[in-house]
Amino acid sequence: MATANAAAAPGAPPSDDALKARIITHMNRDHAAELAHYLRAFNGIPASAARGAQLTDLTLDTLHIETSASGTKPAHTVAISPPMASLSESRVRLVEMAKTAQAKLGLSDIKMDNSYTRPEGGGIASFAGVAFYFLSALALPWIKPGTAAWDVVDSVYPSFAGGAGGFVWLTRAIVVPVLLIHITEAWWMARTRLAKHSVDVGSRTWWLWTGNTFFEGAPAFWRFDKLVEAERVRRQGIKH
Repeated sequence: MATANAAAAPGAPPSDDALKARIITHMNRDHAAELAHYLRAFNGIPASAARGAQLTDLTLDTLHIETSASGTKPAHTVAISPPMASLSESRVRLVEMAKTAQAKLGLSDIKMDNSYTRPEGGGIASFAGVAFYFLSALALPWIKPGTAAWDVVDSVYPSFAGGAGGFVWLTRAIVVPVLLIHITEAWWMARTRLAKHSVDVGSRTWWLWTGNTFFEGAPAFWRFDKLVEAERVRRQGIKH
């Protein structure tokens, strides 16, 4: 008599244990981001605490998910409601849960977590101009009357604008406004673009985009939106 643990006959559907193992492996390998979304949307767990999400077990009505922050604590449990009739429903139900979680979190199904392009055109000019300003602001302690730096600035900065003295005054006067504007732009990029498209805070891609936005401003937004639109068009082409 065959035992319950015996291998399934050729052509027979996989056992529940085999199907469960396959689902767990697939989710952890290809859908770790969705596991984190489940925790955030359905359990109210902050994004920082949902990092490193891994599915450890599932039943007909529950997902058991561990995270990097959970350590030795018991896995988080996410309810599957209504419960599944069998594990064969898991693919459809997990996709539905992922879409619901995305909607609740205000996320897009287009992920840009590994997408980045360098500044180009006007973005390069903007980056260079802002970088020059901040370098100038940092150099102010060395731009004093009687120094070589003062003489150089005085020779190139328009006399009608006050020469080197005018340059120093203006550079110092706008430090706070310039910082506030560019910090706000970087924050807005992170809030309205990066978070929406699943770019993790503190990741390499996150730093590249927020850093570029700090120096570039609007051109960085245009470039990011262009990448998103290109990915959307690519997906539509695949569907057709």
